[in-house]
Amino acid sequence: MSIITPAPAGYAIERVDPQTATGDVEAQVVALMQAIEHEEVPEDPIPPYEPMAAKFRMRSPFREMRWFGAFHGDRLVGGAALGIDKSGSNAHVRQVHVQVLPQHRRRGVGRALFATVVDEIGAGDGILLHAWTSTRIPAGPAFAERVGAEDALHMRCNQLDVATLDRELMARWARRDPPGFRLEWIGGDVPDRLMENVLTAHRTMNSMPREGLRVEDWRSTPEMIRDRERHRKASGREHRLLLAIDEASGGTASFTEINIEPRVPHVIWQGGTATVSEYRNKGLGKWVKGRMMLWILEELPEVRYIRTNNAGSNAPMLAINEQMGFRFVWDNVVYQMTLEQARAYLGR
Repeated sequence: MSIITPAPAGYAIERVDPQTATGDVEAQVVALMQAIEHEEVPEDPIPPYEPMAAKFRMRSPFREMRWFGAFHGDRLVGGAALGIDKSGSNAHVRQVHVQVLPQHRRRGVGRALFATVVDEIGAGDGILLHAWTSTRIPAGPAFAERVGAEDALHMRCNQLDVATLDRELMARWARRDPPGFRLEWIGGDVPDRLMENVLTAHRTMNSMPREGLRVEDWRSTPEMIRDRERHRKASGREHRLLLAIDEASGGTASFTEINIEPRVPHVIWQGGTATVSEYRNKGLGKWVKGRMMLWILEELPEVRYIRTNNAGSNAPMLAINEQMGFRFVWDNVVYQMTLEQARAYLGR
């Protein structure tokens, strides 16, 4: 680790390399991540160690992560991550994530971490900073607004209590079986024969409302999908993807996916769900959602909650989820600001 200055009295900001960090430092980083996540979702148990440690250690040719810690004596009390996309999509965006333990907030620690990240970015024309915040932790949005960032995308976190699910409705959706379409399940690595279908599913997610976010379409490649599979297996997480295939063309018409953390069996996260534009209004979205829900009920009986994030302006998807019984629990907001605005706030 190397010390970076300045910092508030009694604190030091240090660069932390996940590949060379000692076991004690890694444990403190994971403890910080666990504390912040538990603050956001206090009704859940403390998240397990290994998936968070795997996330911290993650290396990818498609995404560079730089990490900085705020230490009070020898104890880690805050951290900041800088994410740089190397995939060729939205090269102007820098993901910024700042976390500080509650008892060390309002002392300038977050500002010092933010300044460190901004200095690390350096200079560059057209660079945008993006930060994901939760209204469950009011300090996050307050800090983003204080530094002059704009709330660019509102994501509603909705939750389904499986005990309240209308199972007959799901059965009706699952029985739709639209003529001319078949289903393909993927429970592990994507078979080569379905790679193009999965890429189509990923591209379809670009139709999600972006509201005020100044970004271009995100592009996926087979190599990026294999990289995600590798990281998922390394962390012990699981994934299920259901594709609706047009029998005539062999192309993807609709899809839905879920993400599973086996060590936290009471909750799963709904990932993307979308229908390719030319196949909309045929009931395909309800078909795949119904089939996926019946699979969850059969194969994951311990699941109590299903959570999902949807753009607040995505009325069609919100309507489907509300019919299923999803209800609002909190807002996530993506803030953005230019590098020039960040440097001006810091007096750089």
